Amino acid sequence: MPEHFFVVGAQRSGTTYLHRVLDEHPGIAMARPVWPEPKFFFDDEKYVAGVDWYEETFFAHAKPSQLRGEKSVGYLESEVAADRIAAAFPTARIVAILRNPVDRAISNYRFSVENGIETLPIDEAMTIDETHRAQRDGRWFVVNDLRIAANPFIYRRRGRYVEDLRGYTRRFGKDRVHVMVFEDVVGSSDGVARLYRFLGVDPDFAPPTLPSVVNAASNAPTAVADSLRRHLAEHFAPSNRALADEFELDLSSWEQPG
Repeated sequence: MPEHFFVVGAQRSGTTYLHRVLDEHPGIAMARPVWPEPKFFFDDEKYVAGVDWYEETFFAHAKPSQLRGEKSVGYLESEVAADRIAAAFPTARIVAILRNPVDRAISNYRFSVENGIETLPIDEAMTIDETHRAQRDGRWFVVNDLRIAANPFIYRRRGRYVEDLRGYTRRFGKDRVHVMVFEDVVGSSDGVARLYRFLGVDPDFAPPTLPSVVNAASNAPTAVADSLRRHLAEHFAPSNRALADEFELDLSSWEQPG
């Protein structure tokens, strides 16, 4: 079985950018098509088709010598996906790119507004009980008649990254989980080289689109009161401290002014 790795998240944290710089590497074959994402290990209907179907469907273009990678948003927070990946590919490498959870939450909110999913003002959306806002249909959420893989409203829960990462380190071991900080990696040749080295491909390759920004929200920035930013920063502080300690990360770029 070819070697695989998985980019597991987090949502609105640069996973599309990461997919691009990985796909450009000649030693890597990323799952195709890029969109819609495979979500094979999350989607029951796809999963029952089996791992051979997965390989034939999403990696028909791959060369035998290439490392195979998949990026599907939603895997990070899915125990089911983590279990299934570990069962199918127990030696897989796991890549997580994480963004300042305050900025991630605001970006997630903007994205939901732009796509007609979110109707609440930001102050209310960020402070009410998040968990029951979307109707659940099995493992999928239904919002405005759309069936989506991840609850779009868990702006705060989704930013407590360490809780979800522990599920992957339990299954794969910490040495097979590579955690990247969005603010320190995007546009950074050193950060991308470290990722390539972790995956075991040529770290000296320079991806053509290294400095590019992809999948940015299109509208003008949402006005966010300083008080809300402070509230969110206080909410995420304990999780951020645990994340920094457990994965030996420098999260100084996440510090909120004032």
